[in-house]
Amino acid sequence: MKIVKFKHEGVKPDGTFYDGLGCVMVDGGINVSQPEGGCDIKTCTCSEGHWICIVAPRTDDGVVEGITVHFDDAAEMHEYFQLTKCE
Repeated sequence: MKIVKFKHEGVKPDGTFYDGLGCVMVDGGINVSQPEGGCDIKTCTCSEGHWICIVAPRTDDGVVEGITVHFDDAAEMHEYFQLTKCE
C-alpha cells in the first residue's frame, strides 16, 4: 500500500486550471476504483490499479488537497476494507 498526498493550486471554480490542462473535483468527496481497477472511463490510463481517493473541497483561493491510497492489488484493497469495517 502506498499513500500519496496531493495539492493542486490555481484551480478554477469549475475544476479546471488557470495555467494548464486537466481538471479536479472541487466539491470534495471520496472516489474508489472499479472492481477491475482504474476509473469508470474505459479508455482512461491515468488511474490504473486499485485505489481510494479522498479530496477536500476547493478553497476560496483555488487550492484542492487530498490523499490517494494505492493498493498493490484487489485482494489488498478488499482486505483493508474488511479490516476497517465498523460494526
